[in-house]
Amino acid sequence: MARPRVALIMTTWFRGSHADVLCTDLVQGYEWNGEFGPARVEVVSAYLEQPDTVGPEGQEPSVGLKFLNEQGVPLYPTPAEALGAGSPGVNVDGVIIVGEHGTYEENEYGQQVYPRRRFFDACLSAMIAADRFVPVFNDKHLAWNFTDAKAMYDNAERLGVPLLAGSTIPVSWRKPQAAEWPYGAPMTEIVCATYGPFERYGYHGLEGVQAFAERRAGGEVGVSEVRGYDGDRVAEGLATIDPDLLHLAVAAHPIEPDEVDEAIAKIKYVITAVHRDGLRSATVISEGLKSFAIAARGPEHAVAAELHLQGDPHSHFRFLGRAAEQMIIDGAPPFPGARRSLLTGGILDHAMRNARGAVEPEASHLGIDYTVAEHIPDTGVYLAPYEHADN
Repeated sequence: MARPRVALIMTTWFRGSHADVLCTDLVQGYEWNGEFGPARVEVVSAYLEQPDTVGPEGQEPSVGLKFLNEQGVPLYPTPAEALGAGSPGVNVDGVIIVGEHGTYEENEYGQQVYPRRRFFDACLSAMIAADRFVPVFNDKHLAWNFTDAKAMYDNAERLGVPLLAGSTIPVSWRKPQAAEWPYGAPMTEIVCATYGPFERYGYHGLEGVQAFAERRAGGEVGVSEVRGYDGDRVAEGLATIDPDLLHLAVAAHPIEPDEVDEAIAKIKYVITAVHRDGLRSATVISEGLKSFAIAARGPEHAVAAELHLQGDPHSHFRFLGRAAEQMIIDGAPPFPGARRSLLTGGILDHAMRNARGAVEPEASHLGIDYTVAEHIPDTGVYLAPYEHADN
């Protein structure tokens, strides 16, 4: 049976970029369950907007051009032509959008204005013209602002385009292995502690929160209030978080016990949210950490865990690529990643604007509800780290 045909729509491709660590597997195949084999989809075309971008650590540019040429994958000058794969119309069965990295402006709120909606709209326009609608996977959050993200989500729903989005955090390994919030149990408070820039890693932290919080009694019901804190206001944000729960979240990182207080002292950004069922969630970003971890509690349960990602070769992206493949094969996403991303991206957008005084904490537009299945297959949650990875 022929594999589904896929188009890659990307900003740039240098060594270690999202395009590199996600799309390489989809082009050349990957190891799964201890055996190497071809991907379950066939990449037949690509669009690469900024082929000469140099990575943040001086990585060699144009790696993607060379690799795709070696693999016989043709590049096209527009996303629409990539969906046509050399002929008029839509001649692929799915689309992978990787709008991360590259030289794009940063706005006054510190948000990177990546062209994810522009890419998505170009693909959608081609589908409308051809009257053929195929699944789309969007790496990370749907768009840098909630207005664009909501338009993408709504248009996909209106036109019947299966849509999946998100990062590797919800599908990657856990320490301790298989750590999850008990499905259907009430939760009252959750904290994620992470590192990195406000936007790029704040989104990861928010997805870490949701990966546990969405399993609580009643599922996710959306949020009513969001606050962002940076600069001199960080202490104000920390004062709203239970110090014991914050300590547990930081202590779940692979650091020594005597380093926990130092990491807390180096927190640079804070995001807090009040969910519509009363759950209080927080994401803190510290210069003293190098990983992701959560701590959550409810009336009867408490969980603390590291959300473990691998360094080079970044094999946790395999689980994300596997989910994208599954959606293209089935014609339906294996979990509600687009709706989760709509909420988490919306929280992030509101927090960054609130931190700069541009919006009030009230967030009635983020009443985004969804539920998840108790078990999502083909993730790293139940695996020991690197069991199926190339390390």
